[in-house]
Amino acid sequence: MRRPCRLLSGIVVVTVGVGAAHAQGRGGGAWTTAAGDAQRTSSVRTDPKISVQSMQKPGFQFLWKRKLGTQPQSLTQPLLLPNIIAYKGFKALAFVGGSADNVYSVDYDLNRMFWEQHLATASTTAATAACPGGLMAITKTTSAAPPVPGGRGRGAGGGRGQGPAIAGGRGGGDNVFAISSGGMVHVMNPQIGTDQIPPVKFLPPNAKVVGSILVDNVLYAATTGNCAGAANGVWAVDLLGDAKAVTSWDSQGAAIAGSVAPTFGTDSTIYVATGGGGSSVSNAVVSLEPKTLKQKDWFSAGATPFSSAPIAFQHGGKELIVAANKDGRLYVLDAASLGGADHTTPLSRTAPFSSAAGDVAGVSTWLDAAGTRWVAVTSNGGVHADTKFPMANGAVTNGAVVAFSLVDQGGVPTLQPQWVSRDLSSPATPVAVNGVVFALSTGAFAGTGAMTAAERAQRSSPAVLFALDGATGKELWTSGNTITSFVSGVGPSAGDSQVYVVTNDGTLYAFGVPMER
Repeated sequence: MRRPCRLLSGIVVVTVGVGAAHAQGRGGGAWTTAAGDAQRTSSVRTDPKISVQSMQKPGFQFLWKRKLGTQPQSLTQPLLLPNIIAYKGFKALAFVGGSADNVYSVDYDLNRMFWEQHLATASTTAATAACPGGLMAITKTTSAAPPVPGGRGRGAGGGRGQGPAIAGGRGGGDNVFAISSGGMVHVMNPQIGTDQIPPVKFLPPNAKVVGSILVDNVLYAATTGNCAGAANGVWAVDLLGDAKAVTSWDSQGAAIAGSVAPTFGTDSTIYVATGGGGSSVSNAVVSLEPKTLKQKDWFSAGATPFSSAPIAFQHGGKELIVAANKDGRLYVLDAASLGGADHTTPLSRTAPFSSAAGDVAGVSTWLDAAGTRWVAVTSNGGVHADTKFPMANGAVTNGAVVAFSLVDQGGVPTLQPQWVSRDLSSPATPVAVNGVVFALSTGAFAGTGAMTAAERAQRSSPAVLFALDGATGKELWTSGNTITSFVSGVGPSAGDSQVYVVTNDGTLYAFGVPMER
């Protein structure tokens, strides 16, 4: 049963950051942005109920599902606010964006809709397959500092109520930031979903957003696809300043890789990975200054594009950046000098792990209890025959999660192959929770060639969520046939001893350990 806590502070004004008090709930931290944190690690370091040991016993299970909206729609990765003192008492909320410019808030303890809002700044321009429009990104305030082991979320304060609150009222530090298809930013009251301030002009209408994040009152977003005249690159708007000035970094046509850009280092440096495009920063990992977005450094992979957003983490006194490339390798870079003097020299790179030159859904990383750094990446098709993984979990034909451990070889951080998961269909970015890796077989049809969304849906199959031992890849648990639709490339999110999956038919699924009542 949730215990109430004392109200830590009261008044919030534009220049003073402080929000509502939060109870402890199940003990998990807040998942404040896509991939969980500013470093895009897709991990939860500690959890009181999820562990390799507990997953081998009864307890973790399907909890509930909820259809969002009245028609099938794409949904964003759920964001979590474990506890807030709402006008209806203590609440634990999940926030989800929909492709029809809708934002949903669900009480995930009770599986009840808390509020639903349609953004008034939707675009009137028809969407296309290449430029789908609709609500493309939601985020919450996130600290640039990495998660604190055993803490209640991100950095020293969990990424909640940190810094000046952008709008007043109780819970102002827990606002939800949504970008509409019209390119407007909505600062949404987490209590009722209404706008805290007038919508702020940010992006051209129908721009294709591949991720957003709010750090120190500046909202960042990355765009790709050259949709609606929006240049590919990174954009920033200071939501606290009177002018609401927008700055941008133009990738000169190079595509932005991944679906969670941009990534923050622990010193607030911004990192993005690029694909092709014929520019000087194509097929590269680029670093940018915060707020100004002035380019600082870059690493070029040559002729092959990057296929994932970067992740960032600390190791041996260095900040390391890791990203996947279409050559089937992971590249390890030193944030202090991404590519050396010639901008083409990584610290290290792995042997090819994939036999297919397909897109990589994403990369995640975690520290185990012994302090070993792990990096996992999804692969479509079979595993490369020339790279030997000590632990396998069956034949792989469709795709898999492959995992590496980070070791120092001659003082150089190097990723060593460790295990391959069971066969997975179009796997999404895995999530690591306290040493358990949740791998999602999305079921999405991965074939190429021209086809409509309806045709692709017909050739897809229902998604399945698996729990794997983070040290071996061994299967610990499966959702079986619980999920009845496929997933459109959106990885799970996790927190508060629960894991969330959104499917192509607009349904939110929750798996976890039931609350004691």
